[in-house]
Amino acid sequence: MTGHHADDQAETFLMRAARGSGLAGLAGVRARTEVHGVTVIRPLLDWRRAELRAIVRRGEVPFFDDPSNHDDRHDRTRFRRLLGDNEWLGTPNLARAAAALAETDTDVRAMVDWIWADRAKVGGGEVKLAVDRLPREILRRLARRAIGTVRAEAGIATPEWTEAANIEKLLDSLMAGKRTTQAGIIASVRGNVWRFREAPPRRAPA
Repeated sequence: MTGHHADDQAETFLMRAARGSGLAGLAGVRARTEVHGVTVIRPLLDWRRAELRAIVRRGEVPFFDDPSNHDDRHDRTRFRRLLGDNEWLGTPNLARAAAALAETDTDVRAMVDWIWADRAKVGGGEVKLAVDRLPREILRRLARRAIGTVRAEAGIATPEWTEAANIEKLLDSLMAGKRTTQAGIIASVRGNVWRFREAPPRRAPA
């Protein structure tokens, strides 16, 4: 269990919005998640920081105030001050917006799982995806999963890859019917099927 609260959620929402995050990022801190195989539960996301601080003070429970919370070198500190100085931003409403987006993101993930099971063919060191009539957000998530799947099977460690990687140029190319590469994977188009496989090694200069 962790003590993340509504103020943390609102700060995270604003920080990620300022960075141009998509749905998964704006969903913020999840009430329940898995981190390296460990279940993490955050039961206090509906509570404000001031409420929790008042409770522990009334109970005379000692607590630690992290000095980094006041260090302007950290983005979070600046967003925390922004929220504190501008109550009209509505910390509880921002936290509720993040929670609503988290619910939507969970639903989209479920849809991607169903579509992957129906439309992805995995084997022989490649992934083939039938992509006809799918919206861009679903294609984005399927393509990321395909890249990650091929990299894992081929043991590709570099360049670095995460599920949050920007693949907009790759999507633009594939949707235009063009072959492209990213993160050590080559993706090509044949009809309504996108094919992902390990990119061949680059030739050394003569």
